[in-house]
Amino acid sequence: MYYQHFGLDGPPFRFSSSAAALYLSVTHRECLAALEWGLLHDQCGFMLLTGETGTGKTTLLNAVFARRIPNLHLACVTNPRLSFEEILRVVLPQLGVTTNERGKLELIQALERAVANQPEGHRTAIVIDEAQVLSDESLEDFRLLANRIGSQDRDLQIVLMGHPEMIERLSAHNLRQLRERISTNVSLLPLSRTESIAYVYYRLESQNGTPRIFDADALRLLVDAAAGIPRRLNVLCHNSLVLAYSKSAGTVTRSIAREVIEDNASIIRPCVRQKRPIVPRRAEPAIRPPTTLIRAAGLCAAVAVVGMGAVLLPAAHDWAGRFNHSIPPVADAASPAPPQAPSEHVAEDKPVAASPGYATSIANTSAATMQSQPETAPHQTPIHIQAGDTFHDLAAKYLGSKDRTPDLIKANPQIPDPNVLYIGETVYLPSTRSNDQARAVR
Repeated sequence: MYYQHFGLDGPPFRFSSSAAALYLSVTHRECLAALEWGLLHDQCGFMLLTGETGTGKTTLLNAVFARRIPNLHLACVTNPRLSFEEILRVVLPQLGVTTNERGKLELIQALERAVANQPEGHRTAIVIDEAQVLSDESLEDFRLLANRIGSQDRDLQIVLMGHPEMIERLSAHNLRQLRERISTNVSLLPLSRTESIAYVYYRLESQNGTPRIFDADALRLLVDAAAGIPRRLNVLCHNSLVLAYSKSAGTVTRSIAREVIEDNASIIRPCVRQKRPIVPRRAEPAIRPPTTLIRAAGLCAAVAVVGMGAVLLPAAHDWAGRFNHSIPPVADAASPAPPQAPSEHVAEDKPVAASPGYATSIANTSAATMQSQPETAPHQTPIHIQAGDTFHDLAAKYLGSKDRTPDLIKANPQIPDPNVLYIGETVYLPSTRSNDQARAVR
C-alpha cells in the first residue's frame, strides 16, 4: 500500500469522522467545551453549533459519544429530512424505548415517558446533525416538545448542528420564539494557516510518520488551497501521497502538490462560475439617451448661450429627468464591467474580485459623456478575503457581533454561495458609522 512506501503504519488522511483522528484547534477546543456544557448543564433547552462543511462538526459529536459521559443519554439524528414523527421513531430506540406507535401524539407521549423515567440527575439530549435542512414545522414541533417536557421539571436538551445559513434561517420572524430559547450559540471556524500545518503533522504522527514526507513549499500550497477546511486537507494530502507513490518519489514535492490541486479544483472551489456585477441597491439603471433627447439638450444649450438659458434650462433639465425614468433600458445600456471568473489554477493564483460600481441617472450626467462610469459604492467598505475567512468571523470582527452575519450576507448579493469565499475575493460591509475604520484595521 502507498502508506508503507512512506514508512507509515496506516493511511493518515482518512475521510471518516472518527473521534480518534480529532485535532483540537483553538476553536475546536472551545466548541467541544461548549457542547459538553450544553449537554450536561444548560437548562434553556436548545443549543446551536454551526460551521462550514468539512470543519469537523460531526467529528466533535463523535468525540462526545466516544467519551460515554455518565448520566447522559444521547440520541443522534443524522437525516433531518425526515418528518417529525419519523425523527421520533429514530430517537426512541436510541433511548432504549421500543414502541409500535405511529401517531404523532403517541410518539410524543412515549418520549415524555422515556425522559420522565430517567433517574434523578440524569439528562437526555437529542442531537440533530445538518439541522439547516429541517422544515420550519419540525423546528416548531421541537420547540413545543422542549416546552412541554421542561414544564415537568425534566431535563431535555436539543442540539442543532448545521451550516452557517442556519443562523439566517433562525432570524425569520416565524422562528423568533425558537431563537429566543437558544442559550448557547457557538461557531466552528476554519483552521488558521499555522493550525492547518499542525493538523497535517498531527495526522502524519498518528501513523508514526514525519513532517519530512511533505516539502515545505508543497505543504504551503496544499494548506492555502484547502483554506482551513480539514476535509479538503485530507483529500489533497491523501491524493498527494498516492501520486508521489505512483511516481516512486520519497517526498511530496511542489510539482506534485500543484498537479493534485489542479486535479481537485472542483473540490477546492465547488461553485466556480461567473459572478454577477456588484451593483448597490439604490443605484439607478443606466439608460442610453435617445437621439431626440440629445438634440433637445443641444437646443437648450444653444438657447442658453443666446441668453434664455436662465428660463429654459431648468425646465429642460426637469423634462429630461422625467423622460429618463419613463423609457425602458436598452440592451447595450452602460453597466459595470462583469468580473473575471476565478482562476482554476493553483491556490497562489488568487481569484480577482469584481470591482463595485453603479450607473448614475441620465439627469445627473452631462450630454458630452452620455454614459456613466463605474465608481465605488458610497458608504461601503471593501474587505479582501484571506485564508480561513467566513461571513461569520467577518461579522464578529468588523460588525461587532456574530449575530450580524445575516446583515453582512445581504449586503453582498454578488456572492453566489455564502458558504464559499475565495482568497482575494472582495466583500463589502453594510453601511454603519463604525465601518469607516475597518479599512485601516484590515
